[in-house]
Amino acid sequence: EVRVRAREQLMQGAAQIKLTAGGGVSSPHSPVDVTTFSVEELRAAVGAAESWGTYVTAHAFSDEAVRRSIEAGVKVIEHGFLMSEETAQLIAEKNIWLSLQPLPEGLRLGFPEGSVQRHGADEVWPGIDRTYQFAKKYNIKTAWGTDVLFSQALAQQQGAILASLTRWYTPAEALAMATGTNAELLALSGRRNPYPGKLGVVKEGALADLLLVDGDPLKNINLVADPANFAVIMKDGQVYKNTLPQ
Repeated sequence: EVRVRAREQLMQGAAQIKLTAGGGVSSPHSPVDVTTFSVEELRAAVGAAESWGTYVTAHAFSDEAVRRSIEAGVKVIEHGFLMSEETAQLIAEKNIWLSLQPLPEGLRLGFPEGSVQRHGADEVWPGIDRTYQFAKKYNIKTAWGTDVLFSQALAQQQGAILASLTRWYTPAEALAMATGTNAELLALSGRRNPYPGKLGVVKEGALADLLLVDGDPLKNINLVADPANFAVIMKDGQVYKNTLPQ
């Protein structure tokens, strides 16, 4: 069943496959501590993805879910905030990517007190700092994300979420992670990559997605927290905003 469903998604144009190897914060019927696929099931999806020249990424909070994913050949772990230090070392040894999110406190507090989601969030949140510390200590290949879903208000805060990475990284490191490093991760999809150009670099032949910041974000990364500070916004070579003097 897992192999069939993975193949279906690939035939419909998926660039990569994401599996929920364990429970989640916002999933009321799948608590954070559970593991939702066996190693054999995860391996079936990995095999299907590899046949298409791409990879599997696994949503996994618990140590067991992360361990099973690693054993099955998954190339990216999403979250991992409840994993042990020994598992972090294993991720580094096997050259697996870690996709982390400096989740804002407002997201946790947005869940009603006493709800399953709030309980899961309270369990996960202390692991955010610890997991970033592991990522730095063991030089794990780390991508940046926000995990913001279905909320226009939170989506508008993604720049601020990026800026919050300075709890662990310099502004230059944070900006590099969100651009060039994330692009390296997406390139793992090989010929399934849906983007007709190189990502994460400024060079001829690359995708012309550019932001021009009014100020120096290397000195003040909070400039990227407010879209009003973007003097130019370009997507696929088309300028959507330009406040520069003409």
